Amino acid sequence: MDRVRADLARFYEHEATNRLRGRPSGWRVAWLAEFADSIRAEGRRSVIDVGAGPATDAPAFLDAGVEYVGIDLAVANGVLANESGATVVAASLFDLPFPDASFGSGWSMSTLMHVPTNEVADAMRSICRVLVPGAPLMIGQWGGTLGDIDSDHTVPGLPRLFSLRSADTNRELLGRHGSIERWEIRDAGPDGWEYHAAVLRVPG
Repeated sequence: MDRVRADLARFYEHEATNRLRGRPSGWRVAWLAEFADSIRAEGRRSVIDVGAGPATDAPAFLDAGVEYVGIDLAVANGVLANESGATVVAASLFDLPFPDASFGSGWSMSTLMHVPTNEVADAMRSICRVLVPGAPLMIGQWGGTLGDIDSDHTVPGLPRLFSLRSADTNRELLGRHGSIERWEIRDAGPDGWEYHAAVLRVPG
């Protein structure tokens, strides 16, 4: 796992330093707006964004009156986030620097597919630890039929692990940590890739 994290940190520092990340688009924008509205309707006042990048998702939460804190492996993403008035802390999702039950909700897009299957339970326990009981947690991740691959399709020479698990596997892995209130599969990306999204309610 040390190699996996080193590869990820190298890629995302490069991406942030060169300002390669675009704005969210398409169905992700709709999910973001819907989730921000739903947590505001529940009276939840804070969200942690796990794998936040440069905080491109932050405005939807801040506009809804929800306090936003992101975490990301890349220090440079915290610098970019600060430029736009958002907070992103450099940290691993396996070692979140917050007390138990610090946040009223959670959001994580395109992050868990970089976690090997045998590490997902530890990752989820870490995320759920900092959420209040009964909090909603929305997770989106690439999946599919290709299994574990090291891909440098975005930036040649900077490979990252993609653990492209089946929809059934991802749903089962997430369901161990709460009740799934929403489940969606998008046929997107190259052949053998698809996108899985879940809203999980952590135990209350």
